[in-house]
Amino acid sequence: MAINSHLTDPTCAELRLWLPELADGQPLPPEAAHLAAHLPACPACQAELAELRQLFNDLDALPPELPPLAMRDDFQAMLEQEKAKLAAASPAGLTAQRGGQPLAAPATEQVASPLKSSFNQQWLRVAASVALVAVGAILGLLLRGGQPTAQLAQNDQPAPSRQPSLSVKLAAARQQPATASQRLQLVSQAPALITAPNDPAVLTLIHTLDTDPNPNVRLAACEALVRLRNDPRVGPALVEALPLQTDPNVQITLIDALVTLRETRAVPQLEELAKKPDVLPAVRLQAESGVGQLI
Repeated sequence: MAINSHLTDPTCAELRLWLPELADGQPLPPEAAHLAAHLPACPACQAELAELRQLFNDLDALPPELPPLAMRDDFQAMLEQEKAKLAAASPAGLTAQRGGQPLAAPATEQVASPLKSSFNQQWLRVAASVALVAVGAILGLLLRGGQPTAQLAQNDQPAPSRQPSLSVKLAAARQQPATASQRLQLVSQAPALITAPNDPAVLTLIHTLDTDPNPNVRLAACEALVRLRNDPRVGPALVEALPLQTDPNVQITLIDALVTLRETRAVPQLEELAKKPDVLPAVRLQAESGVGQLI
């Protein structure tokens, strides 16, 4: 069938409306059953269907687009600023600003209270979804050198005057065991809580990146380690973690992290990843780009 006749043929035009469903593996509905005989006899419709199927396969092969690590750091800073503004605008904050005398809420603020409530709920959801951090307190303690059981029990019982360390919290989460969202939350908190050099929680984050069964937790551990890049253990750990990852989102984020940290030691790993036939094309392209930026 000529191209012009394909474009003007009413049967082709009617079938074209159902080609996306056919390309997605869906059968023709009863109201379009009369078109089933047209497809085998129309090469133009067959070619259009084949193009749609190839397009759908290519789209399915692409991992979700992830923002750069720098952008996510900027978002974390913005998130903290907005949370501080919300705290200052709360009734307790307004009372403190007027020497203990509460301020009457303006009429516009009273009207907007449902929106504020919804906005606060959104922040709570964000905080809950950032729950990536918790993964390996016990492993963190073990990595410190295999302390005796009595010493572990003593560490798990903090003095009333101080809060448990991040490593202890991660270990407790591993014992319960913690859910993926709880581990995510602990991992996300790590960069703000780790301030001392050689903190054992860094080793726990490294172990989380290498072994946690949940790709979202591993992704959060990678991002947390990038924010702790001044620790000399982080760079080599990210290089060693690359061959262990199979999730495309974690692979792409890890490659981005290695480029951000200018880890030239990762070049052989990236070159090998770029040649693996079982890796998604988007990951191979990211690995090739990483090699070009690090050489």
